[in-house]
Amino acid sequence: MSPKVYAPNVHLFAFHLQKSTNSDNADDKDKYWLWRTCNEIIQRLQPNFDLLQWLDLEQEPDNPTVSLIKAEKQIDAVPIDNGEIYLDENSPLLIEGFAYPLRLYDSYGLWLNLRRPEKDNNNQRTEDVDIQIFRKLNPDNCLLLEGNENFLNQTLIITAWLSSEHDPQDQKALKNLADECLQAFFPNNYPIPPFARSDALFGSPIFEYGLFSQLTNYRHVLVWFFSHPEAEEKFNDYQEQLLDLFFFRAKVVKAFRKSREVYEDTNKEYQKIEAEIKNLKEFDDTQLLNDEKLDNLSDQLKTLPQMALDYANLLRYLESYQNTIAINGRNYADRLQQIRGIVKNEDISFLEKFSLENSPDFQEQIKAELGYFTHASSLLDKAIASIRGRVEIDRAKSDRLAEEKKQKSDRDLQITILAVGTGIGAGGIMVSSYSLVQDDPILKVLHTPVTNRFTAAIAYSLLFGFAIGILIWGCDQLWQSHKHRRQS
Repeated sequence: MSPKVYAPNVHLFAFHLQKSTNSDNADDKDKYWLWRTCNEIIQRLQPNFDLLQWLDLEQEPDNPTVSLIKAEKQIDAVPIDNGEIYLDENSPLLIEGFAYPLRLYDSYGLWLNLRRPEKDNNNQRTEDVDIQIFRKLNPDNCLLLEGNENFLNQTLIITAWLSSEHDPQDQKALKNLADECLQAFFPNNYPIPPFARSDALFGSPIFEYGLFSQLTNYRHVLVWFFSHPEAEEKFNDYQEQLLDLFFFRAKVVKAFRKSREVYEDTNKEYQKIEAEIKNLKEFDDTQLLNDEKLDNLSDQLKTLPQMALDYANLLRYLESYQNTIAINGRNYADRLQQIRGIVKNEDISFLEKFSLENSPDFQEQIKAELGYFTHASSLLDKAIASIRGRVEIDRAKSDRLAEEKKQKSDRDLQITILAVGTGIGAGGIMVSSYSLVQDDPILKVLHTPVTNRFTAAIAYSLLFGFAIGILIWGCDQLWQSHKHRRQS
């Protein structure tokens, strides 16, 4: 048999950005998302309920925090009256509550309450009820909102008065009761948020569920058992400050969750940058790069700046989320001080943990990541400068060598032409001056017939011209070798 509690309540605190961060077209569509979601929940109890008929979204536009109920209604919250649920076919239970829509700074907020009242319509104390009532207050898991990109977060608070069968000092038994209430609240086979910690708030035991180490599936749920009237009274007295606390908390958690997505993207880009830097080391600094390698480096000069820009944007997003966490963490701490100012010596250490530990831890984690990733940004800038300098230097060297090669080729051609021309000229002179006479000593020694002396003269001419050409070419090579030694 399930345990029983008295006057159980479910409080939903949900927050949604007023304007879309993505596109103007999405603004109108998202503007009413939170209110339509509220309708879908309440219409399970009151089919004709329509929160939109009560709303004035332009209510005091310059006021950072304001109820959005139309002024002529003269109320802050829309009542939910005479709803009924059935724990069994023959036992209808009266359910009441309210919907409190408001604007907080740049966002919309909703405080939705569904409860079993402490007294019935005859002003008589209602009976203790089985904790399975929580399942009836959350049909089809409708109170666990699955929002769009602009949905910030939510906090669920389950409250109940302890029945006479429970000892308010037995922490182990109360922890078991809190677990059972949570199991009754969620559908079968639904992953229940893990237990985080327990403490006391306004003198009554409270149990927190949801771990930031499981941020992807994070749900923030509190189970709070009232052991004396002052706890519930203070809960109502501090409702404005508590609303702000849950709002700033939601913004911090949302920013940290988004920063985890950016972290994953940044880490992937970091790996790409490291690969690019590693590829640069494959180029030998002592060797002149050929045209193919220079073209590859030139292509990198086109892609690396865009990579650097994308990477810088990711770092900027991380910094932005870090600032968002810092700002809303300070706002959270300010609201705690307001609560302290209302009632002196109030023990609110349970609420302080988020501003003293969680929010600073988020900031420190992002700070460490920025320090790590910023190093890669510097490396990328140096790589771009290095590639640009290497390409410019090697291009210049390659162009200079090509020009020197062309000049050398042209000069070699000129020397060849000079040598050949000079040799031919010298040979011609020799032929014209050569006398085919009988007393030629060379011809006499060779006993050359007179009829072959003309042919011999031609051969002498060619050999003489070739020798002259070789002599000119050799002199030029000696001069060029001497010139290079002097330059070096």
